[in-house]
Amino acid sequence: MKPLSAGSDPPPRVGYIVKMFPRLSETFILNEVLELERQGAELQIFSLKRPADAVFHAQAKSVRSPVVYLPEKIARAPLRFALAHVHVWREHPRAWRHTLKNVLRRDRSREDKSALAAFSQACCLIREMRGVLHLHAHYANVPAKIALLVHRLTGLSYSITTHAKDIFQNDPFASLKLQERMSRARFIVANSRYSADHIRAHLDGQTEVHTIYNGLDLEAFQPRGAEPAEPRILSVGRLVEKKGFSDLIGACQILKQRNVRFNCELVGTGALSSVLKEEIRRRGVADRIQMIGPLPQETLRAHYHGASVFVLPCRPAGDGDRDILPNVIKEALAVGVPVVTTRLEGMDELIKDGVNGLLAAPGDAPGLADRIELLLGDSQLRHRLAAQGRKAVEARFDRQANVAQLRNLLERALSQAVAPAAAPQTWFTPHEANCLR
Repeated sequence: MKPLSAGSDPPPRVGYIVKMFPRLSETFILNEVLELERQGAELQIFSLKRPADAVFHAQAKSVRSPVVYLPEKIARAPLRFALAHVHVWREHPRAWRHTLKNVLRRDRSREDKSALAAFSQACCLIREMRGVLHLHAHYANVPAKIALLVHRLTGLSYSITTHAKDIFQNDPFASLKLQERMSRARFIVANSRYSADHIRAHLDGQTEVHTIYNGLDLEAFQPRGAEPAEPRILSVGRLVEKKGFSDLIGACQILKQRNVRFNCELVGTGALSSVLKEEIRRRGVADRIQMIGPLPQETLRAHYHGASVFVLPCRPAGDGDRDILPNVIKEALAVGVPVVTTRLEGMDELIKDGVNGLLAAPGDAPGLADRIELLLGDSQLRHRLAAQGRKAVEARFDRQANVAQLRNLLERALSQAVAPAAAPQTWFTPHEANCLR
């Protein structure tokens, strides 16, 4: 991290709080940042964790905004945390003391063991932000928690973009903590109408909720030319329960038993990698399914171009986690690959069964196999669904148009923002910067 000059006067910025930046599985955040920058937004990105992926998207190198990696553990950056706490204590003494008392008073539950670290990260963010007049948190869980802490300490406004895990997994609205984060936000963005309605049902109109779809760079995902000669199924995603890859493996077993000619590529990595490899072996489809591992987006595009059918059999996980309009389905549609996925709430905002894709019931491997077999055997159906799929993405999931909606909301928040009081000489000296790297 480069030291920031105390004498510079940066333009008004939005502080972006994310769990990890960049992250291979979160192209939607990277795409959003790049498009906001292209549209003239000034950002400073605060990442709560350092990147852990071995593979990165090449577009991450194009990000111009400064990225600050907040220290995860107090023991690893004691001086940096100490300087941050002193800074906030000097500038906001009453709020700092009140927050510290609340943190220390909490029971030592698993969740609350991280309270002091989160408080300390919030103090670091306050000390190290440059020209930030509004915060925007991606995910309503930990990033929004940090945004709320900064708000309590300084009065700085914030907003939240929600996704799926943060509002569905383990019934998070049963806790008043999530409701407080959302009710104090300037506005909330949901990535589907289904998610927006789910949030509104729990907030009783306390906060503005806007539906803004995660969009694609349509220039980067141009329709392909001719179909591949060999029948190939492609599936992409994290190897976790909600993606339904076990159902895809079961469908491939059925297709093999029916003597359907195909091969299948499974792209991704995750906690279920070894479990799925064993299931592939046990079901006798190791000669048909290839597990490729994680790929950067620029490499993944070639696999879209080589696919006859894209399949993602999403299903609700046991803990309530679920997918909401996965980006990889949009990417496949944009390239012109016909899609088979599952009939989940909200999916109709992207796929109309028989119009621009085919739907099966979640967990129904035979039904999934039927639809894959239908597509593999009917070139006219593939071409018709592919053409309509591209139109659907152009109409509703254009990154430029969708990010413009978010930019307008952020600009409004900036225009209404009040900057926290600045402290004299609060930025790193060269000596301090060397100590904190």
